[in-house]
Amino acid sequence: MDWRAKWIWNTSGEHPRNYWLAFRKTFDKPENIDDAVLNITADSRYVLYVNGKKIGFGPVRSWPFEYSYDTYHIKDYLLPGKNVIAVLVTHFGISTFQYIEGRGGLIAQLDFYRDGDIVESLITDESWKNKEHTGFQRASVRISCQQAWAEIFNANNFSQDWINIDFDDSDWNGSIELGGYGIEPWKSLIPRDIPYLTEEPVYPRRIVSLKEVSPLKTHISLDVRPNFFPEDYSANPKAFLGYIATVIESPKDMKGRIVFPFGKWVSVYGRFKLNGRVYEIRNENEIEVELKSGENFFLMDISGRYHEFFIHMGFDFEEELSFRAPIFDNFEFVTIGPFDKKDILLIGKPVDYSLRETSEYREIWNINSQEELYRYREFVRPIFQEHTCKENVYTLSTVKKVLKEYDIPIDFHNLVIPNETYTPIKGADGDVEFILDFGRELSGFVEFDIDSPKDAVLDLYFFESMHNGTIEHTNGLNNTLRYITREGRQIYRSFIRRGFRYVMVTVRNLKDYLKFYSMKCYLSTYPTADLGSFYSSDYLLNRIWEISQHTERLCMEDTYVDCPAYEQTFWVGDSRNEALINYYTFGAYPLSKRCLKLVPKSLYRSILPESQVPSGWQNILTAWTLFWMSACKEYYIFTGDRDFLSEIYPSLMETARNFERFINRDGLLEITAWNMLDWAPMDTPDSGIVTHQNALLVKALRDVAYISEVLGKKEDIDYLLRFADNLKDAINRHLWDEESKAYIDSIHNDRQRSRVISQQTNTIVYLCDCAEGERKQLLESYIINPPEYFVKIGSPFMSFFYFEALSKIGRIDKILESIRRDWGLMLDYGATTCWETFIGFQRDRLTRSHCHAWSSAPAYFFPAYILGVRPLEPGFRKVLIQPNLCGLKWARGTVPTPYGVIEISFKEENDYIDATLNLPDGIEVEIIPPTGKRMLLNGREI
Repeated sequence: MDWRAKWIWNTSGEHPRNYWLAFRKTFDKPENIDDAVLNITADSRYVLYVNGKKIGFGPVRSWPFEYSYDTYHIKDYLLPGKNVIAVLVTHFGISTFQYIEGRGGLIAQLDFYRDGDIVESLITDESWKNKEHTGFQRASVRISCQQAWAEIFNANNFSQDWINIDFDDSDWNGSIELGGYGIEPWKSLIPRDIPYLTEEPVYPRRIVSLKEVSPLKTHISLDVRPNFFPEDYSANPKAFLGYIATVIESPKDMKGRIVFPFGKWVSVYGRFKLNGRVYEIRNENEIEVELKSGENFFLMDISGRYHEFFIHMGFDFEEELSFRAPIFDNFEFVTIGPFDKKDILLIGKPVDYSLRETSEYREIWNINSQEELYRYREFVRPIFQEHTCKENVYTLSTVKKVLKEYDIPIDFHNLVIPNETYTPIKGADGDVEFILDFGRELSGFVEFDIDSPKDAVLDLYFFESMHNGTIEHTNGLNNTLRYITREGRQIYRSFIRRGFRYVMVTVRNLKDYLKFYSMKCYLSTYPTADLGSFYSSDYLLNRIWEISQHTERLCMEDTYVDCPAYEQTFWVGDSRNEALINYYTFGAYPLSKRCLKLVPKSLYRSILPESQVPSGWQNILTAWTLFWMSACKEYYIFTGDRDFLSEIYPSLMETARNFERFINRDGLLEITAWNMLDWAPMDTPDSGIVTHQNALLVKALRDVAYISEVLGKKEDIDYLLRFADNLKDAINRHLWDEESKAYIDSIHNDRQRSRVISQQTNTIVYLCDCAEGERKQLLESYIINPPEYFVKIGSPFMSFFYFEALSKIGRIDKILESIRRDWGLMLDYGATTCWETFIGFQRDRLTRSHCHAWSSAPAYFFPAYILGVRPLEPGFRKVLIQPNLCGLKWARGTVPTPYGVIEISFKEENDYIDATLNLPDGIEVEIIPPTGKRMLLNGREI
């Protein structure tokens, strides 16, 4: 691509927060062209329109120094004569777990072709018109620490016609040219490497409830990050010492409660003083207080460690309250401090999280009035209005009074039916609230069609789970949308991806009535066909396969993601299992390749590939790095893509050699990083020797040695295998506990040996072939029957490795026993996707994320070990068929391969198995019948 276009922006600066900028360029279409190719990208995201029609959105997530651009062939959207390209760009102004803050910018180039040659080009330059899209309210809250900003949109503030040809943009501004191709931070632009995602309309299935509600009269959300960490755009967690203060103005003496809708770590709060009285917040998220008429001095100590820096507070009182900042006029709150602060970085280096309490920090806690605060004025800063939000839809949707509950009229259900009949929503004394159930978990972009009076407010709160009428609220996730209506018929499609099953719609400020025509979600996932399938005589297993496959699909976006709701993050370790599941459900190999290539780019700033990429959170999760190394080999096994191995190999060797820098004098891996494996009470300290990752390093080194052999790198093979063998010996010398006859979880950095023995650690040691002889036999017995004193598996993610170990032992029956029990329980609770954790891990709720693809293990193990279809040679040049029906009367399915789809079925007869097999051309097969069973294949005994 020969870029002649310029990066353009406006006068808002490099890092405007939650900023939406509209661009327009009108032009005449050249005559007799064969093609019109538009290349485009923007920082942070864009939506593209041509002559009023939405064409696409992007870019896919990428590193700033290798920024991705998209290509569209738009000739068929062009008209003779005048045309317009319109682009809506949103700039986050902060880093997320999907994006590293660069600076605001747009670049686009439209090349017109005739007879294969470019005859004319249209490029972004100063002639492009732009204007801030003031429909979007910039003073919003973060969706979560992993995502950007919650959507608040006022349809009265910007014309919806701006994307059309004849729109008058004479009062719009010209653009500022930032520079051409190659300027910082976008050193290079690379073409999109995966297809465009789906946009599949899905309608709700039913209405769950209809109520009249009354919201809190007062609530507020405050972002303290700009005050405590100015000019820091990272997504790193931080620790600090500091306070906030305000004067609460009350119209009378009142009793009420202050509510903190989110837990700590993902929101900021702490002990506070109100008129000199101390209130301690412990496990509860609300506290009863008393206000006096007039001024009430409020001081909160917000010191702590956090990954998100908003304070969310609801004030549940009979009258509305107001706030006035001490010292500074025309503000509502102030921060005091920080008196000390630190980044929390686990990137292989020793860390000290301690904070130094200054005398001023200690003294301020003792003040009881705004007048006393003047002595510490040098530490006091106002919280600006742009960092304050009073439209927190999550707080309003979850903390409220229910005035009435209604039976749902039959006609009201028309709202979920895709027809032209509208459902009238009438104004009431309170706000009208109804909940839509889409019938299954979705991931995509919501659209609604209404006819409304001006200034009605639609608050949409998206969540994943209801059970027996009780909502599991999305703690830590502002999965919301506020829309303020203009007058008349209007269709609004949200610009933000959401994962959800249910939508709570609350209509506020409705003076008359509103016509609600429809709501739908445009399901947006990686484009796949359902190439993999599984059916059996056990209906429960069939349903488990279905929810596992659906979960996998929803977690395939422009990368694999952990979940479509809370994070939408490409977690590297999760993706190892997700890739294996994909190979059996969809065969979408390009997505795996893209993900594997993104990971080592993080070596530009970290000594080992990072835990989630590309991300503003710089973090090493050691096991996730090791899973990536092994996943590179597995990708080759399933695809036969040798060119990929050649491309990724230097990064694999760099990673292997960098691990050697963390080998201690005992020959063990010892590193300061995030050293978790499972959501369970294992003993895996951030600093120390952690057994499971020593074993995983042995396996990773052997896997890279395999790749070295494929590529003919003899010297590297010797180095890697020697490294692995020495590490294996060290594991057995130092991490085996003779008394318990098992491997301990860790050795702490003070050299104390862990007293914790876990199912997880011993499973991984076995799976990585680090135990031999009697020790190996003992581990096999523990895997089949874990001792009571072992820490038990806590998540479906860890179950994947447990199932791998069971399959290695040959106990497929134990895999099915576990899946029927644990995944069957999810179905008992109405799950349509697989949960992040098993019941019991989360206090007072079933799970956190109700759609987590690290939990889709059944979609891998059913075809791989019940149908028994596994590659014996890279790319399925040779395939193994080794069925294990485990009491099933019959089973059948399909498995995608690079050659095409394998079709297979088995039926248990009296003393033999009747099998049919259809193989694509080019695949050899090796068949191993079940022990003690004859097999007929396509009517012939084998």
